[in-house]
Amino acid sequence: MRFIILFALLVISGEAFAQRGRSAWKVANMKYKVFLLNEYKAMLAQHPEKLAEWSLKQTTSLSFISEAFAAEGMDCIYAGWPSQRVGSSCSSPARMNPKYQAGSCKSNELHCQPALFGEGLCAPVSTQVQRNSAFSECEKRFNKAGRSVEDVIRENLGKGLEAELLSLLDFADNICATSKQKNTGMCRRLEAAVLRVRNGLPEIRASIVVQGKEVRDDQERSDLVGAVTDTATVEGVGQTTGTVPTDCDPAEVSVVRSTDKDFPGIVLPFARTEPRPLDFEYITSRPGADPSYQNTFTKDKNSEELRPNGFEFRMTGPTAMAGAAIDPTQKVERNWNFVSTDHSQRETYLWVTDDAGSGYLSQLMETIVLLVPRRSRPAVEAVGDELHVTLTTGEKVVYDKKTKLVKSGVLSEGPVDLNPNRFNRKFAPIKYSGTGISIRVDKRGEDPRLIPGNAVITQNGKTCQVPAKELWTPDSDFRYAEDKSLIDFLNKKCANKFSI
Repeated sequence: MRFIILFALLVISGEAFAQRGRSAWKVANMKYKVFLLNEYKAMLAQHPEKLAEWSLKQTTSLSFISEAFAAEGMDCIYAGWPSQRVGSSCSSPARMNPKYQAGSCKSNELHCQPALFGEGLCAPVSTQVQRNSAFSECEKRFNKAGRSVEDVIRENLGKGLEAELLSLLDFADNICATSKQKNTGMCRRLEAAVLRVRNGLPEIRASIVVQGKEVRDDQERSDLVGAVTDTATVEGVGQTTGTVPTDCDPAEVSVVRSTDKDFPGIVLPFARTEPRPLDFEYITSRPGADPSYQNTFTKDKNSEELRPNGFEFRMTGPTAMAGAAIDPTQKVERNWNFVSTDHSQRETYLWVTDDAGSGYLSQLMETIVLLVPRRSRPAVEAVGDELHVTLTTGEKVVYDKKTKLVKSGVLSEGPVDLNPNRFNRKFAPIKYSGTGISIRVDKRGEDPRLIPGNAVITQNGKTCQVPAKELWTPDSDFRYAEDKSLIDFLNKKCANKFSI
């Protein structure tokens, strides 16, 4: 059932995450419009069941329905067409959407959404199997017809279909409009796509003031920021929305290097024990001191400040760890997200996402690893052709800067599992070999912290399992800000005893 997107019952205005794709689209050139449309098609094509589960489970007072659709009574998406739910299912737009146009398609066919595929493509919907794969069938016929995404965009502009397309972008954006979904792989990928477009456009590119000089050129900016990383302070960062606080980035503080020979990395103290209260609006990112990684931020609705959220980078196949994608039109990827929410000790952890290239974002394999002791927030620096990451334990991991493959250190990795059966696909084979404690949770297509099962705790060969709900709240907050109270709890629950 790849073709349905279900949401909750009421309407929100879409002032937060919503319409970010629309704003990027409006200023994008054709190259970036093609990129955006491909990313949003991936969102609109995904399996609906997890989206329905998320929206209905997370809130009863908000909706993820685009206002343009809600005004017409549309509350779901069927193969790219706005439609209406009947019970728990999204019904055919041929029956529910008065604006549906069958074109030249027969009664047992569905006219593929022209705003996404161009006009005149028909997908069979006689059987349940065919109805379940309507979107993917439209995509196959689109490719077989030799059409390009650029062709579709030009057709949209020429035939007045752009408004319909932008409403579809809004619909997808609204999924990520609450803090409950903001950290899912689905939303992170969509956000990264929007930011890639926005960061690539000179008229809305970030400006950085270094020692009183405003820098706009990418290379000059990278050189200057890199030059002051260890010795000075970047005085301010501004972009079209949000301002960055002084504790936002490793390039913005005086860097202290550990003198401990066992922990030779950078030491960046936590700014606080727990994150400040947040009225979530959206997640964004900025290029790091080196373009091989991104710094991430969270926007509070009640402040112009962008709060620091860590840094991330992505390994994209083909590489030794990423073979041929399940869907030939997709890519195999592993995203390394070193989260440090508001630079707080409580909410600092590693989030790894494996994408087998299935084309279904709900099949992303999500893993969270929290490492103890939490000595300092994670840090990254580019050293020659390598990325040196210092973990919260103070231990180091070295990545190849170009491929993003692990070269050495206390983390090791195995290949992304490409099993075509998603139920048998394994989570990222990431192993921690340091002296600290590892707490790991996994979940396909959803926040791993909310699993009904157990978290796995390991240290030097000792293992224990603890219900995840005893470590994280229903709001995905970690229950233990201090290491000592965490270890006391673990040692009460586990026969194996842990220590730091």
